[in-house]
Amino acid sequence: MAYVALNGRILPEQAACLSPLDRGFLYGDGLFETLKVDGRRIWFLAEHLARLREGARFLGIPFPADLDFSRIILALKEKNGIDGTASAKICLSRGRHRGSLSLHAHSSPTVVILAAPRASPSPADWEKGLSVTVERELRQNEASSLCRLKTLNYLFCLLVRTRAEDRGFDDAVLANTAGGICECTTSNLFFFRGDRLETPHVSCGLLPGILRQALMECMEEAGEPVREVEVTAEALGSCDEIFVTNSLLEVFPVARVDEHVYPDRGRTRRVWRLFRAYRDKVHGA
Repeated sequence: MAYVALNGRILPEQAACLSPLDRGFLYGDGLFETLKVDGRRIWFLAEHLARLREGARFLGIPFPADLDFSRIILALKEKNGIDGTASAKICLSRGRHRGSLSLHAHSSPTVVILAAPRASPSPADWEKGLSVTVERELRQNEASSLCRLKTLNYLFCLLVRTRAEDRGFDDAVLANTAGGICECTTSNLFFFRGDRLETPHVSCGLLPGILRQALMECMEEAGEPVREVEVTAEALGSCDEIFVTNSLLEVFPVARVDEHVYPDRGRTRRVWRLFRAYRDKVHGA
């Protein structure tokens, strides 16, 4: 039986009941964070909670400051019998709908926390890498503040990802209305061009990932700062290596973007080693 946490209480999944009037269910009125847990270490928990808190402030959702997220996540991991690596997901909604569609509607927030086993990528996975395609019809609106929030309304990314899978790819690169590339549907994008490591600029309309920021700080500390750029999809064809980052994959290579193939992994492996050492140092490992 799987266990979940609902407003701080750990319950069997079947007993964790949300109101059908919860605004997260009705309108996607909420936020979420996904975290990686190794043993009793929750990577970058403070940074994830800071982003969740800032998103809640922007949307006017009361933040449940009284919850001990670390304790709940670790207790939930143990309750679900997860010995190795786990993914944890925190969902925060405005709570029960009380008639007004305004975001000023007062309610008690709903907090759901999930924990599930998560296998780390194998050497074979690394060699295979990701295959991605550039989504050229559905566009990210870089002028919208919402693209910088990790909201519960995730349909746009799910639709783009499904379109990519239907074409035989693992994921897709999102482009904005100006034709510049942003990110993939669940990860940020990095690429080597010549002797430079680059990533799309935040102004392109991407979600500033926790791992993206941590990796940029890591490379700055290593004396190899990442350059933020505005580029079109065509620039990906001139890249030497491409990789993605998110909280679960951390650093993971891209093997193909449409017809362009990237067989090399050497520089990406070096970045991964630098990042792993940086991550362990930050968390006192």
